[in-house]
Amino acid sequence: MPKPLNRFADLPPITDFESCQRVRPMLLHRVGDVLEVWRHCETKSCQRAKSCRRGDGTCFIAFMQAQPDADRRLLSYTLKNRIAGLTPDEAFAQAQARVADEITQDGG
Repeated sequence: MPKPLNRFADLPPITDFESCQRVRPMLLHRVGDVLEVWRHCETKSCQRAKSCRRGDGTCFIAFMQAQPDADRRLLSYTLKNRIAGLTPDEAFAQAQARVADEITQDGG
């Protein structure tokens, strides 16, 4: 079985503000592709290419705003757990548990 493609491995390193600004459009583009934002995009070229064609974050932001609050929190907590060093499965499981606890406590 082929090794999974790391869509972020070839991005240039971020070392300062200017390099961050150069990488930002590429990063937004690739995150949009991972989440398949193009499926919900109104831009026909994105749908045809099955890939986000914009690098300004507009499609990704619209996609995230259209998601239910619990799903946005799940993504946020999963990313925070990954940054803290957990494996993807552990990060997702802990995020799911946290969102479930929050829903139980305050109904949403």
